[in-house]
Amino acid sequence: MIKAERQERIVGVVEKLGSISVHGIAEQLGVSEMTVRRDLEELSRKDQLIRVHGGARSLSADERSMLRREFTHSEKRSINADEKRAIAHIAASVIEERETVYLGTGTTVEQMVPLLPRIPLRIITNSLSVFNLLEGRSEFELCLVGGMYRRRTSAFVGPVAEDMVSSLGTDIAFIGANGIQGNAVTTSNMEEGKLQQLALDMADRRILVADSSKVGKRDFFSFYRLSDFDAVVMGPDASQEARNAVEEHTRVLG
Repeated sequence: MIKAERQERIVGVVEKLGSISVHGIAEQLGVSEMTVRRDLEELSRKDQLIRVHGGARSLSADERSMLRREFTHSEKRSINADEKRAIAHIAASVIEERETVYLGTGTTVEQMVPLLPRIPLRIITNSLSVFNLLEGRSEFELCLVGGMYRRRTSAFVGPVAEDMVSSLGTDIAFIGANGIQGNAVTTSNMEEGKLQQLALDMADRRILVADSSKVGKRDFFSFYRLSDFDAVVMGPDASQEARNAVEEHTRVLG
């Protein structure tokens, strides 16, 4: 395949998918990743695509990648519900007896609650929804992080919550997100993002739970690097392109 034809195909693939990893392009075209990187740099200089860490994004996708509004908690429950349940099954299965577990906000994390193993655990959460679902489980020691209540996500945030979380060590933290673009993991609210950042910093293992619709999207506040997570749990039906984009930075479970 000559260079001009190869680059034309690369632009076509990027335009079709919106975004794609270097590995994904190399796999589709049957060329080396080094060749793809050189082509992407050249195509980026010609303004035919946007070069991002680990891959490329189409010019049109750049306009659509930013989320325009934050969905309400009830709206989020109905989005990709089947995939979220599959993710929750996988995430809950990695928890071990007597661990201290941080459960963040979000409807995917909520889906984990009925699937948690019936073993002794200490569970910390800033989500009132998660706490209410857990209250009747006598095998768990529960710790609800207090602070300013954010109704849109049923979460406690702010300085009081941050002070509390920064003093609590955990074995494993499960956090959701609104967007994953390149190496950035994003959410809509700065206070909520800062608390998630603190919870992750205090954990020995950091797990991101995110359905495939989050890949290639970005929100207002970038609170963590994808490469600093130990793994991302995705549904078994997530596209190979979404998996490749994440695997540029960390391990995928599911």
